[in-house]
Amino acid sequence: MGLLINHLHKWAFIHIPKTGGTSITNSILDIPETEVLTSHDTIRLLENSSDYFVFTMVRNPYTRFMSAYYANCRKGGYETLENYIKNFNENETWNLPQNHYILSGKTKSRKVNFIGRYENYTNDVSYIFEKLGVNKKIPHLNRNPIYDKHPELNQESFYKHMYQEEWIKDWVRERYLNDFKIFNYGMDI
Repeated sequence: MGLLINHLHKWAFIHIPKTGGTSITNSILDIPETEVLTSHDTIRLLENSSDYFVFTMVRNPYTRFMSAYYANCRKGGYETLENYIKNFNENETWNLPQNHYILSGKTKSRKVNFIGRYENYTNDVSYIFEKLGVNKKIPHLNRNPIYDKHPELNQESFYKHMYQEEWIKDWVRERYLNDFKIFNYGMDI
């Protein structure tokens, strides 16, 4: 699910893929009058939303890319990272830069009020839930099953090992340069 809106309570959620949005969506979908406008789409669909609380989540482009790769592997996709990169489709929803979702169609009256960070997930989702009046425990759905096997595993450390070769870092930097800049993520992993 992607773009949610609630006209009664005046809020909208732009779900950027691989940023923890499935957990948020499942927690807020049952709020009365909540509609799913479409699967992952941009702010362009939010007409007459100037007085709405519009929010989204972003993620470090390095970990977001690897999360998409592992999700693809779990679905029977490419066996190696090199093959995934070789066959990379930059127009696929998971692969679009995060800034695309909040800038494509942005106007003075259509803009994001809050950008949470995956790296600060618990605090940022707590803030969102408080703004929406949601009193639920924050779930973690659609996560990599490796964390069930190794709960002490640090995500950033886990993905960092995938960037041993400089060309992979360069490739991600090139594809997501604006995400690094706009969302203030460091270019090093």
